[in-house]
Amino acid sequence: MLRTINLLFAFQVLLIGFYSCNNKKADIFDTEIDPLYTITTPIFLNSTTNIISLENFIKDFKNIDSIYYSSGNYLYNSTQKTIEITNDFNEIDALSSINIVVGNKTYSIVCRKSDKANITINFIPKPSEKFVNVKIAGDFNDWDPDKTPMEFNDDCWKANLRLDKGTYQYQLVVDGVWRNNHPEGDTVLNGIGGYNTLLSVQSQCKASAPQIYTHSYNNQEIIIKTNYTPDKLLILWQNQFIPIDLNNFDSNSYTIQIPEEAKKNQRSDIRIFSSYKGCQSNDLLIPLKNGKVITSTQELSRDDKHYNIMYFMLVDRFFNKCKENDKPLHDNRLPNKSNYQGGDLQGINHKLETGYFEDLGINCLWISSIFQNPTTAFKEFSEPRRYSSGYHGYWPISSVDIDIRFGNDSVFKNLIDNAHAQNTNIILDFVANHVHQDHPLYQSNKSWATELNLPDGRKNIRIWNEYRLTTWFDTFLPSWDFNNPEVTDTISELALYWIKKFDVDGFRHDATKHIPEVFWTNLTKKIQTNFSEKTFFQIGETFGSRELINNYVGSDKLDGQFDFNLYFDVRNCFADSLCDMQKLAQSLNSSLSLYGYNNLMGNITGNHNIIRFITYADKSVLSGEDNKEAGWARDINVKNKLSYKKLQNLAAFTMSIPGIPCIYYGDEIGMPGAGDPDNRRMMIFDNLNPEQKETFEIFKKLISIRKNNIELIYGASFIIHESKNALVLKRQYFDKVSYLLINQSANTKELTLNKNELGIINEYAINFNSEINELSSNYQIILAPYSFELLTKN
Repeated sequence: MLRTINLLFAFQVLLIGFYSCNNKKADIFDTEIDPLYTITTPIFLNSTTNIISLENFIKDFKNIDSIYYSSGNYLYNSTQKTIEITNDFNEIDALSSINIVVGNKTYSIVCRKSDKANITINFIPKPSEKFVNVKIAGDFNDWDPDKTPMEFNDDCWKANLRLDKGTYQYQLVVDGVWRNNHPEGDTVLNGIGGYNTLLSVQSQCKASAPQIYTHSYNNQEIIIKTNYTPDKLLILWQNQFIPIDLNNFDSNSYTIQIPEEAKKNQRSDIRIFSSYKGCQSNDLLIPLKNGKVITSTQELSRDDKHYNIMYFMLVDRFFNKCKENDKPLHDNRLPNKSNYQGGDLQGINHKLETGYFEDLGINCLWISSIFQNPTTAFKEFSEPRRYSSGYHGYWPISSVDIDIRFGNDSVFKNLIDNAHAQNTNIILDFVANHVHQDHPLYQSNKSWATELNLPDGRKNIRIWNEYRLTTWFDTFLPSWDFNNPEVTDTISELALYWIKKFDVDGFRHDATKHIPEVFWTNLTKKIQTNFSEKTFFQIGETFGSRELINNYVGSDKLDGQFDFNLYFDVRNCFADSLCDMQKLAQSLNSSLSLYGYNNLMGNITGNHNIIRFITYADKSVLSGEDNKEAGWARDINVKNKLSYKKLQNLAAFTMSIPGIPCIYYGDEIGMPGAGDPDNRRMMIFDNLNPEQKETFEIFKKLISIRKNNIELIYGASFIIHESKNALVLKRQYFDKVSYLLINQSANTKELTLNKNELGIINEYAINFNSEINELSSNYQIILAPYSFELLTKN
């Protein structure tokens, strides 16, 4: 009976949509009764069971008349508030929707079908080689060889996988020995002194996906264009579909009527998705202000998440302003690198007040954890078992008190007030996964922690993949068991405390993948319920496959995560001239296809857990050398001035692609550093060398260009040239167009742009003064070795 009622409402909604298309007076838009918490991001449908918990999206069920799925069979459970898509995976449309009917209004959640392919990896040993056990470890299985054993048949080891399109890295584990799969695949530097085998997975689409972009607009309508007409087009204003008719495509152009209701909303969005023969296009995001298209970044503010330029600093290692709270640990067993250096919140505030961040162009500060940490040193479980302090902030003995070495409540409030006065957000590092053993909450509730001792006798410490959701980071850092509802509720309430008391603007979440999704949906639901008027940004940290990372991203969980997979490919390409930029193009497309072309993923220049980019590019850490031990063994400095140029290329790429650029403190001047803790040196502000000064100015200019060119924030992204050593990226938002051209080779390179494509060259700012020659049908841009140019239309 429920199915019959739902289908009846579906038919009624179709009639409403048809009537609206033919009667302009029909009012189908209303944000006041929208039952959804927020503007919903697409849900991914895959080949496994697709059961969606609607309670994570819908804030109020009482006025809902019907819930249905647009494209086939489904089961709605009104008791559990779930909807199950029961179609055979092959029958699921590339784009579909879950629809919630309230009276004569319908609110929708877009569903995207994952583009997975069946892949076979072969390993053919030499006739003289005899093996007993062969497995595969790669970024598609979180580098856990036990997840992908191979079977031996007809002189060949085989493993069958089902993967999204993209480029992956892996190694074979042959009788316990890690090795590459020659000659099955190409190899790429793996960042730890060796190489990984590359696996390229092509799309299963039988046709090319459409490319869509914004063309023109006025106060009533928007015109989009495509390279050819899609067979499916979804256009939403907020959470409601704008009625469309594919027959209205004219010369691959489509006109969208801006809803009258949009004029009543100070800010709203139009989102566009399309597909052709099952192949999904890029998506578009068009922000509106009182119903008019926003075309200038001057109309954006810190409430616009896509506008963020993030800067991350470890509080203890940034700037020491208040000597009175300097309290290093007095322990002869503790190396100075692992002790407190004196940085504090007063230091960050001082640099804020004296204009360091404003001069650089930063409008979002991610501050490392400021929770109170122990006043004694602890011996790490892993070899070589050095002593360390909690200078980094990730060993909390309190989740509500600010560490006395960093400041106090009034200092933090003052910092936030000053940041907000400068239109700058404060993102706080929140540690949910674990606490220090001295934390009162653990002392009172030890049963809330996961087990340290495994049944096989091992300690459950840093077993990142096999025991991903229960492993401890060290013997003195118990991890919470979030399968216990009390734990999830308690820790999420502690997070709310920091929003209520200090008005922080977001969280960076430590160790995201080690916490089950139920915690993230619980926390996000609480934030959306209690702070519905506040723009709040959540970004996570997960080292793992893109699929694992994406499991934690969505309007019901986190806004984004740091895109480490893309970063590692970026690092390989810009640090080493042997890299193929075509592989970087594939990696970027993999991220955009999965996370969306208007994603909020963090695009980093580096972070506190990995070797500094400039040190990697400089080859100051030897091939095969432990990068952490290198920092203990000797002073790491920049030996080759060319390494700064490579860093500048990375910065140009990071500032030009979709997502949130995130600068790790010191990268703006090319600070060196091996692995942790050498990559966490005190920040340098004075006595910079010429290369550091130049790098700062390049970062500053790139940030300014991004912040002043809206196409670099909301524009469609197209790679229009890719080769071994060069890449050209186009961003377009209506008549605003930018071109990023990169030469990643040791030789001068001539890149061409078609005149018909580019238009009149005098209409563009040549921001980095490259030489440009006009030819009969092209413009020739001359790029020096390891350099870039960024053209922006005036």
